[in-house]
Amino acid sequence: MIQAETIVTSYIDINLLMVGSALIWFAGRQIIKNSDAARAFAAQLHLVKILLLVTFFFPAFLTFFSYYFASASPIPVTLSELVLAQFLQGNIEVNPSFLESVLTFRQNVMTQLSDPNHVFITLVLYGGLATALFMVVRALLTMHKLSRILSEAHEWRTSGHLKLMLADRIRIPFSTRMWRYHYVVLPSTMLGNQIDMKVSVAHELQHLRQRDVDWEFIFALLTPVFFWNPAFHYFKREIEELRELSCDQNVLKRGFLSAREYCECLIRVCGGRFKRNNLFKLRVPEVALIQTRSGLFTTRPKKLLENRLMSAVTGGNGVISRARLIVVAAMMISLAGTLSFAVQKPADWSHDRLMLSTIINLERLEKRNQVGLGSYTAY
Repeated sequence: MIQAETIVTSYIDINLLMVGSALIWFAGRQIIKNSDAARAFAAQLHLVKILLLVTFFFPAFLTFFSYYFASASPIPVTLSELVLAQFLQGNIEVNPSFLESVLTFRQNVMTQLSDPNHVFITLVLYGGLATALFMVVRALLTMHKLSRILSEAHEWRTSGHLKLMLADRIRIPFSTRMWRYHYVVLPSTMLGNQIDMKVSVAHELQHLRQRDVDWEFIFALLTPVFFWNPAFHYFKREIEELRELSCDQNVLKRGFLSAREYCECLIRVCGGRFKRNNLFKLRVPEVALIQTRSGLFTTRPKKLLENRLMSAVTGGNGVISRARLIVVAAMMISLAGTLSFAVQKPADWSHDRLMLSTIINLERLEKRNQVGLGSYTAY
């Protein structure tokens, strides 16, 4: 049976790799923005999703591997082992005691976390657990609110597992899902404008095709676990921005809506009403036609709308070839995979660690002898 320490180790690895993957994606997207694939929003959306999946899969796989097969085939190389090897070869000049403290930092943190007598660590842990519990309760309340909105809405049309709903109490169209059905919910006031209805339905159906609603629910489930990690919110913001740009691009590419009609609909639905998100206001897990509320870790709605309007007006598909997409994805996965090996917990003892311990003991013995010699001379 997997022990609690193994789960905590895997959790730490995922968070470390998420930070590294965020840096990989940031650098990669800057390169993409300056290339001919700058407007290949669908491809970029696929890339960031793949990278995020790798971020979660690799550490979990390596933890499972090391737990069951480490004795037969240990993890090849970790970052601490690379640094230690370079130190022993003379390529890094640093105090051996300081290097040991750095290499054992992770182990010391784990020891501190498991110490019930450490007041500060205990407060941090209980504070984090309380925040996570608060977010879980919020998630349950948002699901209840979503269920209530759907129960009060009027069913307009049904096709398989898709339902088009009309609601009196909402202002912005959105798509969501429950266990069995996917929903596209439209404001009842929109019935008088056929263009807005056409744009809204086409946009939300495209979100369902891209499985953006499923990803929204995944983020809702993971937020209580990774709420403290800025890299998690960075990935969430990137996916939110790219999914909207990709959705707009795919809808306009079909040609049954003009860019002018599309942009005018976005402006009408927005109505210039941008608000700060209230911490205690429940936001149901949905993907709306347009975002009007800003938060600490969300994309600025005004800036996002400007980018969407500019993208729609300038046009262009921004297609990237499948071969190039595979190459870029392979490069990112390779970097993330290498990093996932590097952040793994090193073995407690190895030949290099014994060498480092011997060097430290010899230095301490030399200092003690110097002190003893000095005292003898003074005498």
